[in-house]
Amino acid sequence: MKLTIKAGDFLQCEGEYSNGSLTLKTATHPSPGERIPVSRIKNITVANHEINRSLGGALGWGMAGALVLGPVGLVAGLWLGGKEEQVTFIATLKDGRKLTAVADSRTFSKLNGTLNERRVS
Repeated sequence: MKLTIKAGDFLQCEGEYSNGSLTLKTATHPSPGERIPVSRIKNITVANHEINRSLGGALGWGMAGALVLGPVGLVAGLWLGGKEEQVTFIATLKDGRKLTAVADSRTFSKLNGTLNERRVS
C-alpha cells in the first residue's frame, strides 16, 4: 500500500506500508529504504482528510453504470464514481523523527488500526 512522504526527516518520495511496517527512503537508506515497524511510531495525527474526484474513475463508473442501467446508470456512475479519499497525516517516531505523508483512506486506516492494536496489546 503506497503513501507519499511530503516533508520531515525522510526523503520526499513514495513509501510503502505492508505487514505492519513502513518502508521509507532516507539519506542513509535511499534504496530500498529503511524498514520501520509500526511499534516504533509514537503517535499519528490527522492533518487533513479530503475527497478528490478522479475524472478517469468517474468516466469508468459512468460507462459501467450505463451498461447495467442505461442512461440512469450513466448519471449515477458519473456522480458516485471516481471518488478518492486521501488522508494527510503527521507521524512522530519514538526516536524523535517526524514525517508528513499522504495516503489513501484505506492505507491510513490499516496503518492507524495496526498502531492502535499494538498499543492495546
